[in-house]
Amino acid sequence: MKKVSVIVPVYNSSEYLEDCLKSLLNQTLEDIEIIAVDDCSLDSSLDILREYERNYPDKLIVKHNDKNIGQGATRNVGMKFASGEYIGFLDSDDYVSLKMYENMYEAAKNNDNPDVITTGLLFVKDNHYLMQNMDYMKRDTMGNICDVLSDSDPILNQTPSVCNKIFRKDFIVDKLFLEDVMWEDVAFSYSQMFNADKILFLNNNDYFYRKRSDNGVSSKGFIFNENVFDIFKVTDEIGNATMKSGRYELLKDNISFIQSVSCLQRVSEILNWDISLDDKRELCFKMKNLINQKYGNIESLNQDLLSSRIDPHTLAYLNELDMHKSGHRVK
Repeated sequence: MKKVSVIVPVYNSSEYLEDCLKSLLNQTLEDIEIIAVDDCSLDSSLDILREYERNYPDKLIVKHNDKNIGQGATRNVGMKFASGEYIGFLDSDDYVSLKMYENMYEAAKNNDNPDVITTGLLFVKDNHYLMQNMDYMKRDTMGNICDVLSDSDPILNQTPSVCNKIFRKDFIVDKLFLEDVMWEDVAFSYSQMFNADKILFLNNNDYFYRKRSDNGVSSKGFIFNENVFDIFKVTDEIGNATMKSGRYELLKDNISFIQSVSCLQRVSEILNWDISLDDKRELCFKMKNLINQKYGNIESLNQDLLSSRIDPHTLAYLNELDMHKSGHRVK
């Protein structure tokens, strides 16, 4: 058994794939395995993976899907082959600091093996931090423990990304990502955090999330997405997972907050779409009504915390929607 397995779903990422692989293969944690699953890439991604696999046969395992199945399903394929005590995930156009997994694993050992360990995330446009010695930054090697059943509030400030986290394998052994939907991270991360007994938070900015204008979920947020209402499948899954574990009633206020915020972020995207004002109003009105019906009235949420997570313009727009429906104009 390895200490950490890192699963990398790969699809048409040849431009940045080597940066990703180098940051993993040069980790200071020696007892690590990388499982890269190519999802029928149309570029040279698979060739790059095969070359690195030949050069690093003890660390890199390459799998190839027979057909394109999407990121969630591809991560599920990778999990079948993971032998690590902890399992992490990395998107193939991002990269990590060289000490990330060593620090996370050692902190886990120093804190009685919590279910989830999470660290900091930085948005970058380039490879400025790639392969750099980060020792000049003060590093958190112990972290802060959250006992979820006693206080789940710290979860509310966590990113839904799975890529700045590692999960104890025996905790997620029967857990899978949703398939055929966007935002599958949201369902997986929050379901596991709300169902965890203990979460360890580290304050190291070790995961480098590359912001790209041409690809990825972040870029798709600015064009019309006919599947935008799939977000409710994702947020419903958080409730379903905690109902199965018997935790929903105890944690329902914070669960409802996360469900509402995740849907409201899609409203912010709709407001940036290149569609008519009437279509925007109609879509946003439907989104607001569904949020209120499923997860409780938006106005009843902690407004200070909500305003730290959602663009104030979005909240103001939604507050005015009812006035528009009553015959008043929404600017």
